[in-house]
Formats: sequence, structure tokens, C-alpha cells
Amino acid sequence: MTGAIGQQVSRVDGPLKVTGTARYSGEIALPGLAYAQIVGAEVASGRVTIDTSQAERAPGVAGVLTHHNTPKVNQVPLVPSLLGGPAPGETFFPMQDDVVHYAGQPVAVVVADTLEQAQYAATLVGVSYAEAPSVTTIDQGRNDAYEPERIFGGLIPGSIRRGNVQDGLAAADLRIDATFRFAANHHNPIEALTTTAHWDGDQLTLYDSCQGIKAVQVTVAALLGLSLSKVRVLTRYVGGAFGCKAMVWPHVTLSALAAQHVRRPVRLTMPRGQMFTSCGHREEQSSISSWARPARAS
Repeated sequence: MTGAIGQQVSRVDGPLKVTGTARYSGEIALPGLAYAQIVGAEVASGRVTIDTSQAERAPGVAGVLTHHNTPKVNQVPLVPSLLGGPAPGETFFPMQDDVVHYAGQPVAVVVADTLEQAQYAATLVGVSYAEAPSVTTIDQGRNDAYEPERIFGGLIPGSIRRGNVQDGLAAADLRIDATFRFAANHHNPIEALTTTAHWDGDQLTLYDSCQGIKAVQVTVAALLGLSLSKVRVLTRYVGGAFGCKAMVWPHVTLSALAAQHVRRPVRLTMPRGQMFTSCGHREEQSSISSWARPARAS
């Protein structure tokens, strides 16, 4: 790399990207391809009752998945991807029961012959809610906040303390207390989350817009109870990620389950609005900080 400093270096993928010939995960053409649309929960906490009868009769609909007919997956694996293990974005998998844990959580997946048919049929899925109290801000949950002893699968301590803060503040001749608040930030790269799933017998191929094909392979195989040799993941180009495609979000495995349900390849692309609820976010933050100037020696 030292020899390249100060020199013009060609970007290998540049010509394909600027000429529009690079093929992204949402552009893979497969025979008999169907399109999936997620129906997201409209409340932050509660339980759902779902009626799919209208959606199932809509033109072009090949199938509708809800918690009633979605196959059960294995327990969500939590071994960190830093160790070559899975990288699930959530500690549970949706559509396994009627419980809603957050607004936007998938409660149904509609599959149809065209994207427009899937989008329209998704509006016909009847969802009613038994809403429950939710904790959605730091202030609401501050008293019951969970502080883990270790994070990232036990690799890193949950908190580090050094010295005696209270003694230091008490001995200072100047102290400044301030509260800093930061709003949540959401990932929105140019290419939204996109997965195309194709089964050939018991062999699953995923064309996924991700930052780690191994993490996707290991996570999906673990959830579906498949050996790694049965899951192939391909990512040719990624249209932006900024970390949101480092984790494996539920839509990837839902794509595979939808393709299995309708027995044809299925593409699931998140609409821009669902990107705000489907791939995590940089959390709301609130920090109460104190600075102190040590007392000067007399």
C-alpha cells in the first residue's frame, strides 16, 4: 500500500458502478421471482389479532405469512460475529407468536407476483391490537434500566470505573454539571435492506445486501437448523451500509421462509419508511456529566 501513496489508483468496481452495470442484491433476476412486503406493527407494545382473508384473495397473491403459519425457528443465536459466529440484530425472532415488542416489528409477510400486488395486498391485512404500556424513552426506563456486566457476547465489560468520583468532586474548587441529550439516529443508505431467497431442494441461496456474508450464512443456518453447507450467501455490491448491514436482521430469514412457503424465489426489499424500524438505530442518549478542577495547593 505504501507504493500507492500519492499515486492514482483505479477503483476496481468504479466503472461498473458509474455505468450502471453493477448488479446489486435487489437486481438479481431469477425465473418465477415473487415479491414480498412486510406488514409492520403500528404499536410499540401489545398483542395482535390478524385477519388475512382479504389479502389472500387479492390479485397475484401467492401466500401470506403470520405467526399462525410461520415455521418455528431455533433460538436466536447470540455468539458474537467477532468470534466468527452469528450476528443477529435482535434477541428474538418475530412472527413466532402474537406479541409486539416494538413499533414496526414484522407481524405479516405478503408474497405476490409483482411488487405492486404485494404492496397493495399488504394494505388488506387486517391487524387489530391489544395495546400494552411501552417504554420508549430513556427517562421512562431510567429507574429500571438494565446494566449488563459484559457486552458483545462477554468480550467487553459493560462499564469501567476508575478512582473515587465523589471524593474528587467534593475536593474540587470548581465543578460544572451539565446534561447532554442526543436524539436517536437511523440508518438510511441509498440501497435499502434487500434479500432475494431461492431454494433448490434443501439448498438455500441468499442474494443479500450485507456487510458480512459469513455472518448471514451462520445466522440463517442457525435459525433454520441447517448445516452451513446448505446455505450460500452472495453479495456482489452493497449500496451503502454505515453499519446497519453488519447485523443480520429478521427480513433475511423471513425471505427464506417466504420462499419456502410459496415454493419459488422471493425478493424482499424494505420500503424507505420501514428502514426506520427494521435495521436498528443509534439509540437516544442522555448524559449527566460533571467536570471538576482540582483545588489549588495553598
